[in-house]
Amino acid sequence: MENLRAQIETDLHESIEGEWKVECELTSPDGVTQIYSKNNPTEKLGGQVLYFTRSLNPETGEAIIVNEPVLTIRISSLDRVPANGENWFVRMPTSPVAGASKENFVFTSDRAKNAGTDIGFIRMYLQRADEGVSPVS
Repeated sequence: MENLRAQIETDLHESIEGEWKVECELTSPDGVTQIYSKNNPTEKLGGQVLYFTRSLNPETGEAIIVNEPVLTIRISSLDRVPANGENWFVRMPTSPVAGASKENFVFTSDRAKNAGTDIGFIRMYLQRADEGVSPVS
């Protein structure tokens, strides 16, 4: 019988990097871009994307749909895990439609409770990067 960690990694690979994976590129604050998975250097880095989330309008209390994607990536696929307070850039398609254009998004690890990490994966709460903003400071 496999140990629990190995089973979790297998499950994460199938659920996050399986059939519905969205390819992406991550650029760290020091300008290093990761394109391929650390687990398999021939496989492009990718994860699951929730493109739209539901939020409450603070003025009316009504539910609204917000176009701020959330990217979930397997930690073991990353060359470097974002540290609290770091600004990272993510380049990925703007929608799940095949052939969608790619845009740059910004991710700050302290936007989420517990830095957005959980057992074996990290959630990146993305915001569109302003035009002309460089990933390297």
